[in-house]
Amino acid sequence: MAPYSILPMVNRHLVKLKRRGARLLRRPERGWGIVLALLLVVFVVIPIGYMAASSFTFDSWGPRYVRGAQPGELTTFYWQRVLTGRLARAIFWEPLLHSFLIAVLMTGIALPVGALFAWLVARTDIPFKGFWNSALIVPYIVPSWTVGLAWLTLFKNPQFGGQPGLFSSLFGSSPPTWLGYGLLPIVISLAAHYVPYTFILLRGALATVDAQLEESAEILGAGRLEVLRKITFPLVLPALGSAFVLTFGKGLGEFATQAFLGLPVRYYTLSTRVYAAFSNRQQSEGYVLTLILVLLTALTVFANQRLIGARKRYTTISGKGAFRKPVNLGRWRTPAVFLLGAFVLLFVIAPVGLIAWETFMKFEGQYSLSNFTLHYWVGAGDPLLADGQPGIFKNPVILGAIKNSVLLAGLTALASGTIGIMLGYAVVRTRGSLLSRSLEFLSFTPYMIPGIAFGGIYLSLFARSWGPLPALYGTMALLVVTCTAKYLPFSSSSGISAMHQIDPTLEEAAELHGARWGKRFVRIILPLAKSGFMSAVLLTLITTMRVLDLIVLLVTPHTRTMTSIIFRFQQQGFTQHAYGIMLLIVVITLFGHFLIRRLGGRIEF
Repeated sequence: MAPYSILPMVNRHLVKLKRRGARLLRRPERGWGIVLALLLVVFVVIPIGYMAASSFTFDSWGPRYVRGAQPGELTTFYWQRVLTGRLARAIFWEPLLHSFLIAVLMTGIALPVGALFAWLVARTDIPFKGFWNSALIVPYIVPSWTVGLAWLTLFKNPQFGGQPGLFSSLFGSSPPTWLGYGLLPIVISLAAHYVPYTFILLRGALATVDAQLEESAEILGAGRLEVLRKITFPLVLPALGSAFVLTFGKGLGEFATQAFLGLPVRYYTLSTRVYAAFSNRQQSEGYVLTLILVLLTALTVFANQRLIGARKRYTTISGKGAFRKPVNLGRWRTPAVFLLGAFVLLFVIAPVGLIAWETFMKFEGQYSLSNFTLHYWVGAGDPLLADGQPGIFKNPVILGAIKNSVLLAGLTALASGTIGIMLGYAVVRTRGSLLSRSLEFLSFTPYMIPGIAFGGIYLSLFARSWGPLPALYGTMALLVVTCTAKYLPFSSSSGISAMHQIDPTLEEAAELHGARWGKRFVRIILPLAKSGFMSAVLLTLITTMRVLDLIVLLVTPHTRTMTSIIFRFQQQGFTQHAYGIMLLIVVITLFGHFLIRRLGGRIEF
């Protein structure tokens, strides 16, 4: 009798499973969310955990440092070596000081300049506002090292850079080393790159400040400076705090500019020390430095989250409309236009112009029309020029790198955009649940990790096979996986924003008419989310085209990209080739930004 008494209970469980399965087919967002959460654990959480664990074990260099050490044996040696060892000052403390100096100084320049520009464009009667809105963000759209390479062209010292720069050619003497390399040029180059970042954040914040508050203060007798100090500044303080924290964090993890302008004079920072450790196959030391860099950056991001939370206390948008009367600059209008024009000239037109000019010089350092040539673009190999390297459009190595860059950017953009839409769907449709919060947190985690550190994490994990995953080092697949995971915060943010704008009742109505989930998603969700999806795809596309720090540790001769070729050619002294490829990247990124603007997207690199 016992077996027969169990049958009804089994049937009830089967019916429940069948109902759950049918419900999952009708509303599969929870199932998709679980799958995506597992993927994020595999490609975000496990790599960080693996690297943290590996920092406490001897690597292949262990026996050279400690007699009797065995690779894989537990140890705190590398943490002691980095933090308190005899070489700790050179390995960690001095680079840490350099990184903090760069971050503090570049933020100290970028913040007030960007805030001033934002106020001039958003709240005053300065002319040509449309032009300034577009021109002032160009330094942030193009790669961060554009200004750095242009600075190098201007102040290159033959003692470190081979051929003289423009300064030496004009004045007949070499500029001081501190002017061409090290702290000063790194700070100025990065500050110029992040001024638009502050400009974008503050411009948006100033646009939401109700002008009636300022006008009321003026009616009560407050002067213009007092209004700025007591009304405007407190209202935009949270946005200013966000700009400070995020600019500071990005300064800590920046690699390319610090490498181009710091490595020739051995001016090391944390990011270039991470690169040096992995390049010299000192993995465990690289893991320790990477974890410290991740921790410092994560602290700045969490501080930013607290500041964003504080913004909720400032309510300046009400149901009443308010006409924003622009501040009359009066006699300061001409100096303001001159100031904005000088920035655009010095950090937009001049850098791109110098880089372009350099590509047409037969011999570097000779700035005359007789030195003009198209060799570095379309010429055949000449043993007397760049060790026989053919021009860009006839060079198989460069053409292969261009092909790899386009392939990498295309695959990454497609994968990241698709995953971003799926993540957005799962997060919004399961809003308020633990799954939704977990997905948001996990998808945002890569943002807290600097590019050079993220590349080091993936190098450590995928250099060998683990579980069902094969060793991916040396393959395009590793670059695609790394870039997709790193840029997931951008695509998921676009996906979540797009899904918030779609009324769920549209999908529910289709479900009532018998449409399955796949049909609903293709016929309703995707068309309505198309703009957000395309913005995410294009943002990821142009960001991947210009990336260097993320992939510099991962590329091999078979997977070279345009940026890695620039890095190698710059080190080898093939300046014209490097700058020509750089110019192509600038054109591609500007064109990509134009497409994003046409689609209504926003720059959020």
